[in-house]
Amino acid sequence: MSVWVLYFGACSQKELEYNKPAMYWYENILKEINFGNLEGADSNFSSLQSEHINSPLVPEAMLILAQAHMDREEYLLATFYIDEYEKRYSTIGDQDYLGYLKILANYYGFKNYAKDQEFMYRSISEIETYLETFPNSRYAPFVEYVFIKFKLGENDLNTAIANVYKRKGKKQAQEDYLSRNQDIIEGFEIKSSYIPWYVRIFNW
Repeated sequence: MSVWVLYFGACSQKELEYNKPAMYWYENILKEINFGNLEGADSNFSSLQSEHINSPLVPEAMLILAQAHMDREEYLLATFYIDEYEKRYSTIGDQDYLGYLKILANYYGFKNYAKDQEFMYRSISEIETYLETFPNSRYAPFVEYVFIKFKLGENDLNTAIANVYKRKGKKQAQEDYLSRNQDIIEGFEIKSSYIPWYVRIFNW
């Protein structure tokens, strides 16, 4: 008797996890994130998406999960959610924000310039494109900071390669890579600092 009760109780419990309102899955996602269980949050998102594909909570949950995975330093998963959101829900108004999130994920996921040269060069190119496309974005100053960090990494890489050529006695190749560093330094645009008018009054 108790076996049948246990069996049907388990079945009933399993059935409870289907056909739930979108808000149920959404709240579960938030709970799992608060508990630090991102795997559980991802699982609840799968249920939300499969049962309520047209719910406005789906894109909102995507961005929340992207940020949660970024906070956990799981940058590939963060980028996955950002890419999915961009393909399915993005508008002209949020393109700069999504681009900013992807640049951040690339930056924090970047580990070793010596091993990830292609990744570094690709990231620099993407940042340059971003700054050309969204020069007045509220996120542009943060993206510029990331750009400088990547360019400094490129500078270190060029120096390391130049040292290798120096040890091999290949002076021309060494000078070529050192000249690239000079181009990097000259390429930084130094912006004059802003001094409020009321400060200038007391310092003229």
